[in-house]
Amino acid sequence: MKALTLTLAALALTAGSAAAETVTITLTGVEARPGRILASLNTRDQFLRAAPAYEAVAQPVAGGVTLTFENVAPGDYALMVMHDLNANGQFDFGTDGWAFSNSARPMTGPPAFDDHRFSVANAPVTLTETLRYGF
Repeated sequence: MKALTLTLAALALTAGSAAAETVTITLTGVEARPGRILASLNTRDQFLRAAPAYEAVAQPVAGGVTLTFENVAPGDYALMVMHDLNANGQFDFGTDGWAFSNSARPMTGPPAFDDHRFSVANAPVTLTETLRYGF
């Protein structure tokens, strides 16, 4: 009976907590050019301002690349991706490839978090985005 009570207590403590999930990103439109693919998941507070919550790096492969983020905490995120052609760690406007979640394209001014927001909850997330080069 004591073991059952402890088990039920442990289940009650974990029932309200959400588990970390996996976010898998498939990028299409990747060009086999030098450099590297840099992807980040950003919270509202981090978007375009601070170091991202999660980062992944891949080598460019013609056609497509898949990146996986493990142990992503539940919440709202925006995906930002760039093909950093000269590997300088900065986005070179008009040269580097780029993509955002929800395939939203900024029309004028900087991108907005809400245009690119997606949620991580109690299931793995899979996104497919197209890398664009130039504007």
